[in-house]
Amino acid sequence: MIWYLARATGMVALIAFTASTAMGALASRHRARPTERQLDRRFLVQVAHRSAAVLGLTMLLAHAVLIVLDVYVDVSLTSTVVPFTAGYRPLALGLGTLAVYAFVVVAVSGAARGRLATSARATRTWRRVHLAAYAGWAAAMAHGILAGTDTGATWTTAIYAACGLAVAVAVGLRLRDHAAARRAPLASARTLVRSHP
Repeated sequence: MIWYLARATGMVALIAFTASTAMGALASRHRARPTERQLDRRFLVQVAHRSAAVLGLTMLLAHAVLIVLDVYVDVSLTSTVVPFTAGYRPLALGLGTLAVYAFVVVAVSGAARGRLATSARATRTWRRVHLAAYAGWAAAMAHGILAGTDTGATWTTAIYAACGLAVAVAVGLRLRDHAAARRAPLASARTLVRSHP
């Protein structure tokens, strides 16, 4: 029973972090002269982004605890904290540990954004730290694919493909909008002033 719950919480955590990563990329898109409706939509996307992250962290904690408690595989508390030391699939579990660290750093920086982003330089630093979400998400995907006992089943392949596609599309849209904003720096500056009171 514990093993099934561990697998389920891991999959839910991956889906939640995928949603959070994709929405984070979409919420940070720059648009020249956004309408009030677009700004409202951006606010709602940011709320959903944070809510998905909290759900992901909750499921991640449950996943880790259940894996340690389960007797199906030999995973100690130490091997969940120290990457690549588990007796069971050390590479895959090590990637999972690194994903946890990345998500915790991103969550802490996200929670402290108001205090950290007090100047243009601090904001740039905050954004660089927050980019660890992409590394965490990639490590979580690799962890799931390499460690998951359901990997290869049709339903898990569909979930992994959907997660990958969601983040790829969101990041693609973000990069496209950033490239357009670089071509129109004055419009981009006005957008930033309006969206960050």
